Amino acid sequence: MLSDIQACLEEILAAEEAPLVDWPSVDRLCEKLDRQLEASEQDVPEIVAHFLSDSDIRARDRRYGDAQRKAIRTYLSTGDYFDGVAVPWWGCLALVAGFGVVAVWALA
Repeated sequence: MLSDIQACLEEILAAEEAPLVDWPSVDRLCEKLDRQLEASEQDVPEIVAHFLSDSDIRARDRRYGDAQRKAIRTYLSTGDYFDGVAVPWWGCLALVAGFGVVAVWALA
């Protein structure tokens, strides 16, 4: 089943990267794969679910589409995906320091 999913995602990517994109066709391909996944009850990464449901956004927003296609290509080639927002380590440190300052101030 995984190879079928990969083949369908490749087909969608090829359709979106054609010189003249037929977005209604892309929508149909996405809906077809989404229905197959729902029927199989197979878990897929959130990036795949978003990719399948966001074809209308990709049609309107090139940068968003490029980012989603890049994420799907990475998933297809490496199996890696990222579902969420990257938070740099220094951001976490700043948050902890901020809470520390507030705690010291509140206790003083």
